[in-house]
Order: sequence, then C-alpha cells, then structure tokens
Amino acid sequence: MRKSITYISFHYGKIPQYLKYAIEHVRIFNPYSEIMLVTDGINNVKSLRQFRVNHHDISEFPSDELERFKQSYQHISCFNERYERFVLKRWFVTETIRRQASDRNYIMIDSDVAVFGDASKILPFLPDCPIALSGNNPHFTFVRGSISSFLRFILDFYSDKDRLAASKERHESHKKSSQIYNLGEMTFLYEFMLQSRDMQKYSTDTPYGYVDVNIHIPEGFQYLQLRRRPRKKVYWMIEKKHLIPYLKKGNKHIRAFILHFQGPGKRIFFNFNDKGILHIRIKYFILNMIYRRELSANLREK
Repeated sequence: MRKSITYISFHYGKIPQYLKYAIEHVRIFNPYSEIMLVTDGINNVKSLRQFRVNHHDISEFPSDELERFKQSYQHISCFNERYERFVLKRWFVTETIRRQASDRNYIMIDSDVAVFGDASKILPFLPDCPIALSGNNPHFTFVRGSISSFLRFILDFYSDKDRLAASKERHESHKKSSQIYNLGEMTFLYEFMLQSRDMQKYSTDTPYGYVDVNIHIPEGFQYLQLRRRPRKKVYWMIEKKHLIPYLKKGNKHIRAFILHFQGPGKRIFFNFNDKGILHIRIKYFILNMIYRRELSANLREK
C-alpha cells in the first residue's frame, strides 16, 4: 500500500501573500495530500482555510529533544537569532509530527516554493534514506523515516564546548570576509551529510520535472542578467488548463517541477493557476514578458 504524503510548511511572523500562493499550488497539483502549516504565534490563517490546511502552533509539538535544543542553543551567526532558532526547531518538530503518524511520507517545503506536480511520482526516484535533500538546499525535503540521528548530531554539537569555541572563533575571524561562517541549519546539514547515510541528496532532474534550487542561480539554464543578479528565464506553457513553467538548456525545454523564489525572487511569485482558462491565457502572455525579457524583468527589480 502506497504511503500518503503530508506537506509541512513552517512560518513565523505575518502571513505573506506568497505563502498563500505556495499553499494554493500544493493543493492544485496534489489534491489528495495533507497540508500542514506550523506557525509560531500566528492565530489568523482564515485566508488559507479554503485550501484544506491543517494549522498548528509550534507549541503543540513538544519533545525532550526540543527542550534540550532550547536550553543548549548558542547564537553564532550573522543572521537574525529568531530565524536561526526557528529553522532548526522545525527539524525537531518534524520528527515529533512524524512519530505521531509514521505511516506517511513528509515533505518539508519552504513558503517561497511553487509546486507544479504530484510529489508522489518522485518518491520511487529518491535515495533509500530518511532525509532526502534537493541538492544543497532544504527547501523541498523528503522525510521518510526517523530523523533522530540528525537531531542527536545537532544536540551533540551544542553540548561540545570545544567545537562551540572553535565555531565562535571561526565566525569572528571571518566576519569581514566574503566567506563568513555561520553555525546554523546549512552548516549542520552539510557536516551531517559528510558522515551519515541517513541524509542524502536526490537528483533535481527528475523524470517529472526539474526541482529548482533557486531561481537566481542559473544552474546551466538560460537566464536574464538583471541589475543586481541573474535570474533563470522561465518559458510558460498552457497544459490541460494549467500554466506550467519550463526552463531552457541549450535548445531543450525542461519542465520545472517546482520554482524556488528565494530572496528577491518573491517579488515575482504570483498565483499562477487560481482562475479559469481565460485568466490563464491572459497570464500566459504577461508572465512570459516578465520572465523572459530583460526590460520587463528589470521593472520588478528594486
């Protein structure tokens, strides 16, 4: 029997418009999947109820491991402390959620990711491990087993005075360089992957579309060179009354399974497939202008 899928999106602060678009797209292309939204102190999510979202506060998922993390965490980063804490806390909360229903597959999805496909089709192509990352980025992560080993790795690091001291020294010494060192989620993911087979990368070039790492990283695809940064060109096509994005490499168009609107890319994260075919056709022309022509694209750059 095939396991069901639960998408888990974590968010703190105000609910941005792009989060609505992200959840809307998960529901359109994954109509039978469960969608969980875990927030920190946000009560009003009325605008998301139409997408059959199960909303929870992060306080609903306590665990001994999470308490140990809260007590041992030390902020060694140039990023906001609340942010760094939150992105690490979500791993502990995800494991608590998984334990409550271990018969499901889970996808940790960032709030700036637009989905254009059925994730159940990708499952057979994932590596045989509990945690499968899309490249070096955890924005579309599959969890299919216990992630306790990763949690122990984080907790052991924070309990090691020597490693913490070395991290602080490295962080301070690199503050004025372009290679600043931060002790946060990305560092823990990278170091854990080096020593454990419990976390592996899956191929972003899946048979059902390309899993975009970051719309501002070309990755060998055609791109626009905007004022401040590059951005992949996106070729929008109408398929079965839906707008579907394609990326182009050489003369080949490659379907995108997701687009990751990281950072400033959020400015061009729209509700692509929310209306009928007339709206889709109108958007088809507008989006192709914004995503493929430098003059139109630069109007969205600030």
